Amino acid sequence: MIRAVIIDDERNSRDIIALMLQRYCPDIEAVAQAANCREGIARIREHQPQLIFLDLEMPDGTGFDVLTGAYDATFETVFVTAFEKRYLHTIRLSEVELILKPIDRESLQHAVQAVRQRLETPGKQERYDVLLHNFGKPARDAHQIVVPLTDGGEYIASIEQIAYVESGADGTLFSLSNGDLLQSRRPFRYYTELFSGMRFYQVNNHQMVQLPHIRHIDHERLQLHLHNQSVLDITERRKKELTTVWKQQA
Repeated sequence: MIRAVIIDDERNSRDIIALMLQRYCPDIEAVAQAANCREGIARIREHQPQLIFLDLEMPDGTGFDVLTGAYDATFETVFVTAFEKRYLHTIRLSEVELILKPIDRESLQHAVQAVRQRLETPGKQERYDVLLHNFGKPARDAHQIVVPLTDGGEYIASIEQIAYVESGADGTLFSLSNGDLLQSRRPFRYYTELFSGMRFYQVNNHQMVQLPHIRHIDHERLQLHLHNQSVLDITERRKKELTTVWKQQA
């Protein structure tokens, strides 16, 4: 049985989560509830849960304050919130689980299954280091990302290291500035959305480059030469706009 604590300032939300866990995730036992950050940290210390369901916005702070206050404890987290755009990007970069209100059965079971798998192979919870490291920074200034690898592992990368990403049959290929290649199990479309508003530009249908990594644009051959010696093709219709945004980043 997996012990869980539910932290949310709305009583109705806490009760709904507890009821849905009882119905659809019977191996999750809600051992306590809390209505704010202070109570949440206290319940975590008291019950030592393996899992917390955590609201993002509460009267005395945010879910990030709870994680900071209980940082020496070990548990997995599922954020439960209404669509909170200003935090969504930070959470996705860290690969911490998130479900949106109103909660549906499928989203809850998907998040719980991800947690189960992580609890089966416990290790250093670096996702939360990345989450708290990026918290409060504008999207374009976030410094780290958790890359979920196709072999089941995770890789913590500095976003500045990413030269380009490329669509692949089994997910997305990351090419880093040092020449390393990473195979993420996330689809390419996921990263085109995640990196929107950052220093990335989609140069064709299957590749997105980080602008500071461009060394030279060959306008005649429609190619990009990167600092890591990679060469990417660019479509004719994107050439002019790319040149403009690249110069703006210089």
